[in-house]
Amino acid sequence: MAENKKLQDVVQFGRLLALVLAVFSVFTYLVTLALGPVLFFSTTDGLAEAARHLLGLPVDVFMFISLPRIPLPISHGGLFLALCIIFVGCIVAAAFSCGGFFKSIRESLSKPIAIAKTNFLYLMPIVATGLFTATILISEFQAKEGVQTGSLNYPAQTNPYYILLNLAYAPIDEEFAFRITTIGIPIAIILLYSYRNDARLAGIKKRIGLFLLTLFSPELAKSKLGHKTVAANGVIHGISPPEWALILVTSVLFGFAHYLAGSGWEIGKVTTACLAGFVFAIMYVSYGAYADILLHWFFNYYFTVLDYGSTAYGAAFTGFANVTALVNLAAGGVVMFFLLIIWAFKLANYLSLRATGATPA
Repeated sequence: MAENKKLQDVVQFGRLLALVLAVFSVFTYLVTLALGPVLFFSTTDGLAEAARHLLGLPVDVFMFISLPRIPLPISHGGLFLALCIIFVGCIVAAAFSCGGFFKSIRESLSKPIAIAKTNFLYLMPIVATGLFTATILISEFQAKEGVQTGSLNYPAQTNPYYILLNLAYAPIDEEFAFRITTIGIPIAIILLYSYRNDARLAGIKKRIGLFLLTLFSPELAKSKLGHKTVAANGVIHGISPPEWALILVTSVLFGFAHYLAGSGWEIGKVTTACLAGFVFAIMYVSYGAYADILLHWFFNYYFTVLDYGSTAYGAAFTGFANVTALVNLAAGGVVMFFLLIIWAFKLANYLSLRATGATPA
């Protein structure tokens, strides 16, 4: 009983910290979402990049298949604005998931935080900061062992807003290639085949609708058919063996893709990108495409815009950017610490029950 009370106290304190982190992080997300276009269309380098004509939009599918470039009559500025609109759409979708962001705020101290049950915009700072800190720790450990991670390498005179445009496009293109097509399409095919005689899928329109819904959110598609879901069955059992296989394969290849691209990343990037791909994939299957895109956005766009804001506005913005980066790093460490404590308590409770002959839940 004493052990359970201690665990409850730890969990309750963790919920309070999660609430503070969620409010702070969402505020910074909105700031950077607005700041990106402001910088792009108000700075000298940004305006120069915005005026360039788009030669063709690269689209990748099934991880490594590059489609012919799509000719679009827009400028780089138009593309960046379109990407920002997509990110806003993802934020809105995340805010309305699982009953809504404000519902999770109201229930933050009374309801457990669980994947596919907790609103994603509320959960995102926990996942993002934990992953952020984990990748830094892994990179530092590898560096001490002589395994370097490297970094993106652009020519010295490259316009910084060309880099920002590429970093903003990567969450869309790479998630479409590694998660939406490579994981989403096979899941859609499995569902369509498994429920081929179901009256709810009678007619081509309903089948196409389910296919598109699966690409957007495998969890919603499975829930609509009464299939096992993460919300109802948990991450382990709510994700089927074929889905786990897809998650593992795409995660490993996502890691190697960064190294083999020849963009400046070294062999150490395989580990951290593989871990990121694994988390992105679980969030995609558990929530939807908006979730993995936003996590990818967090690493590519969010920190880059904070850095560019410091360059553009100097001390007036640097303090905010530094505090934000420090909070993300510290929060990630706290998230990892709390998870270890909770897992340790649960393992001790499990072993204690086994020792007394009771059947652990």
